Amino acid sequence: MPDPHDLITERLAVRLAAGGGEPVAHLIVEELWEGVVAGSLRTGARLPTARQLAIALGVSPRSVERAYAELERRGVIRTRPGEGTFVRLDPPPEEQRERRRAFAALCRETVARARALGFSLEELLDALAEYRTVAGRAAEGPDSTTE
Repeated sequence: MPDPHDLITERLAVRLAAGGGEPVAHLIVEELWEGVVAGSLRTGARLPTARQLAIALGVSPRSVERAYAELERRGVIRTRPGEGTFVRLDPPPEEQRERRRAFAALCRETVARARALGFSLEELLDALAEYRTVAGRAAEGPDSTTE
């Protein structure tokens, strides 16, 4: 039976190779999250240390540390000093998994369409941030002002 760390590393290596310029930490977060959602990473599964994973993938340990910190903040993993890092989230129900798959497909399609129009991922993210700001102001109503 293959070592679970090798399977995680292989999946991440494929994801990073196809990353298209997305930040390494973001790709790691997405791949590990999708592994939990799909059920291939079960609660209690031990993950490689940030250093082990960084070496195996040929990336900065800081990128892996940022990804692990984000996953821990989301409640997906837990690091126990001296013991390791473990998946702590049970996969969501099928309805939520399907919703997440549909959303991921929408995101991929949006990025592909933006690139086809000659926009970078950063430009797309900037446009979304601007939209969020405008939408937030609209939700506050016409009487809201900042001083």
